[in-house]
Amino acid sequence: FGDTINPRFALVWSTTHNLTTKFLYGEAFRAPSFAETRVQSNPTVLGNPNLEPETLESYELAFNYRPTFDINIDLNLFHYRWDDIIQFVPDPGGSTRTAQNVGEQSAEGLEIELSWSVNDYLSLLTNYAWQNAEDRTTDTDAANSPEQQFYIRGVATLTHDCDFTVQLNRVMDRNRSFDDPRTDIDDYTIVDLTLRKRFLGNQLELALLAKNIFDENAREPSLNATPTPLIPDDLPLAGRSLMAEIRYKLF
Repeated sequence: FGDTINPRFALVWSTTHNLTTKFLYGEAFRAPSFAETRVQSNPTVLGNPNLEPETLESYELAFNYRPTFDINIDLNLFHYRWDDIIQFVPDPGGSTRTAQNVGEQSAEGLEIELSWSVNDYLSLLTNYAWQNAEDRTTDTDAANSPEQQFYIRGVATLTHDCDFTVQLNRVMDRNRSFDDPRTDIDDYTIVDLTLRKRFLGNQLELALLAKNIFDENAREPSLNATPTPLIPDDLPLAGRSLMAEIRYKLF
């Protein structure tokens, strides 16, 4: 597809002794795949040797604030524009589709994260992300990407060589593409537990992990886009499971 230049730029400002401000700019690309450019024997989808790479331009404003030695707060505001997205477009008067640079998408959003060492025995980490992504080709919400995500993790030190972790991850507000007749993708919440014990001066570690303890019926979206076949009930994530883990450091 030829050459491409992808500049990146970052400006970091120590605003105060406990506040850092960053501005970041970047460009990226995705080259067309072999199937998107060369396939001609498929009875339904055809490659296009004249494709251009997909391009992405992003802006980010980030703040890092430490009000105390035990608390750290990060806030990121971002915007991106994704152009020349490769999609398979129906050919006039035929049953085939040919890859074309026709898609456009943009989004703006924020991410905020808080980490807190409550005391010598307890630490917390939580983050929240929100985005408003738009398919500019159809003037509809972008498909499959969650509008909101929330995560929280707590680690309790039970003894000097044993700790217990509980974490919760919630994914919300995922839309289908405008031409997908299925209902929107269900939200889900997954909770995991981990108990770790160290022996021999941390050389040996044993862990017991309980994943998805409430057996949430969590699913990730299957795409409704040629040439990817649609899976009606999406892609199921693992249900409740219990695992044991052993780690040994030789050196």
